[in-house]
Amino acid sequence: METKQLSKISPKRVRKTASKAFITNFFWFGGGSRRLWVTVMLMITLIISSPIWAANEQETDVFRSTLDNGLKVVIVRNPLAPVVTTVVNYLVGSDEAPEGFPGMAHAQEHMMFRGCPVLSADQLADITALMGGKFDADTQQTVTQYFFTVPAEDLDVALHIEAIRMRGVLDSERLWQQERGAIEQEVARDLSNPEYVFYTKLLSAMFQGTPYANDPLGTRLSFNKTTGAMLKKFYDTWYVPNNALLVIVGDIEPTKAASQVKKYFSEIPAKKLPERPALSLEPVKPETLHLKTDLPVGLAITSFRLPGYDSPDYAASQILADIVNSQRSNLYALVPQGKALTTSFSLDTLPKAGLG
Repeated sequence: METKQLSKISPKRVRKTASKAFITNFFWFGGGSRRLWVTVMLMITLIISSPIWAANEQETDVFRSTLDNGLKVVIVRNPLAPVVTTVVNYLVGSDEAPEGFPGMAHAQEHMMFRGCPVLSADQLADITALMGGKFDADTQQTVTQYFFTVPAEDLDVALHIEAIRMRGVLDSERLWQQERGAIEQEVARDLSNPEYVFYTKLLSAMFQGTPYANDPLGTRLSFNKTTGAMLKKFYDTWYVPNNALLVIVGDIEPTKAASQVKKYFSEIPAKKLPERPALSLEPVKPETLHLKTDLPVGLAITSFRLPGYDSPDYAASQILADIVNSQRSNLYALVPQGKALTTSFSLDTLPKAGLG
């Protein structure tokens, strides 16, 4: 269901939310565009408590609001191509997974494509193909994202579908047993990648004893113990409008799109959210990890714990990452000196800490 590609040690999934694509088949992709993720997180900071539809005086193409049920909404007009992309971000990921079931959020992401009480998986696929649309999805530590790109004139269809999926999901034991094989194959593939294996060990070392120590992938052992009823409980707990952020970007009229959002989402009831797992970070202990690899070259990686999104030093860490990753940096200078084949510096940031 998901296709992932690692860039160095980053677990982010590659995603292409392309312009208008006329396709005859329906694809299930998983992905993680770091740039899009950063954009979404920046949008979250922009919409903290806007009670009504509002536009910045100098940015009339950007609208943001919070519906009465708690759903946060950002609408951005971009007429570059006659398409629109909706991104439904549920603020739940592997951090909220039950103890012993690290892939629960990932499993629920898969099950969202298995159908809803009033929309079967086949209907979902057929409607998307007829529109020339494209689905995508991604699970991370703190968020699960659902991407839907369609022709601009079909925005109402995309919103209707996402509202249906916010109202209910099947999560039957029969459907989960069908999907479990697919997600376990995904686990087997990723854990055969030495870079991904290194990343999982690095998370464990950097964030030991906290939810951040688990990557969102999950394990075959935990999926074998997972049931459809457990997934339904997870969905009912976290997949609610007051735990979601809807982003709409494309060649659309923001005011019209705002009316459509209210039409489809405003009647979905909010629920009281449970307390999220506490996060208490211990000091990093210097450690050296040695792993075998079947890659044609060896890798030497130095990792640091850096500030999270909620730190006043977050912006500085982003600038630092760009500087260190620049081809003008002393790090890249190792390449023309013949001391390295390639170099890079990546930054994966979570609310309370980042990993450089």
